[in-house]
Amino acid sequence: MGDAVKKYNGFLLATTGGFAAMSGAQAADLPVKARVAPPVASWEGWYIGLHAGAAWQRAGADYTGTVGEVANGAALAPIVHSNKHTGFIGGGQVGYNWQRGMYVFGLEGDISELTGKVTAPPLRSPATKGNAFEGKINWLSTLRGRAGWLVRSDTLVYATGGLAVGGVKDDFKPNGLTSSTNPNNTQKSASKTKVGWTVGGGIEFMFARNWTLGLEGLYVDLGKTDGTTSRANTKTSSFRNTAAIARAKLNYKF
Repeated sequence: MGDAVKKYNGFLLATTGGFAAMSGAQAADLPVKARVAPPVASWEGWYIGLHAGAAWQRAGADYTGTVGEVANGAALAPIVHSNKHTGFIGGGQVGYNWQRGMYVFGLEGDISELTGKVTAPPLRSPATKGNAFEGKINWLSTLRGRAGWLVRSDTLVYATGGLAVGGVKDDFKPNGLTSSTNPNNTQKSASKTKVGWTVGGGIEFMFARNWTLGLEGLYVDLGKTDGTTSRANTKTSSFRNTAAIARAKLNYKF
């Protein structure tokens, strides 16, 4: 009887061990479920939005007189007027993004209105005739490429640059005089649409599926503009208009 019990216990242990070994082998053959990475936010597609901020305009006029122009005080030429002014900038933008993993590329166009003007007083007497120089950028439009990297799936850091077009208006009155029989003392002015360039960068945050909020900085250079009068033999003044821009942007992504 004791031998039978011992044989039964041995059989039971052997059977249990076999099932355990088979279960371990089957478990080892089962595929391990891979960890799923969190989805990357989609930046690709069209978007439209508004922007507002500050524009630091800088403008100036260069005028070279001759020793014989004692009447208008330009004997100690050249005369260079330059100053800066901080004003408001606001407008809208539209663009399209392409996304390749954590990299985002795009094109953006915008149009803005700017306030304020740059002024400079006469450098020589008489100094009571008003400003010798006034200049401003009335409106500005840019067409830029963008290239950026997602530091997080919802946060884009980018560089941007491209074409800038703006409406400039500049006036220069030698020593503040608005008119004179001396043609060299006559007001020089220019009101033109100028083409230049812009470069900058920014950061943009996707706070909802279809909404982004960003901060952007741009430097704009609209080049030089020549201003003359209708009088014969009148000298030419060369104007220059630039701006540094900081603005907040709100976009809706389709």
